[in-house]
Amino acid sequence: MSVPDVPPTPPGSWVGRVLVLIGGLLLLPGVCALIFIPEYTSSPDPIPDSIMQAWIISFIISAVGIALIVYAFRR
Repeated sequence: MSVPDVPPTPPGSWVGRVLVLIGGLLLLPGVCALIFIPEYTSSPDPIPDSIMQAWIISFIISAVGIALIVYAFRR
């Protein structure tokens, strides 16, 4: 028994669009963190550790979003 020939998916397939959409949604936490950084850095008080941890987590989530978008365009 032979395997039927399956045509490759076109480059603009729905999977790529979904990956770009999910990647764009994952960029939002990093954008919010960037918006609020000046509010915390302008005060003379030290930045609380919980805020720093939230920023780091937000930027990691955004990095995953960037990786998904790059993967979708390279595919």
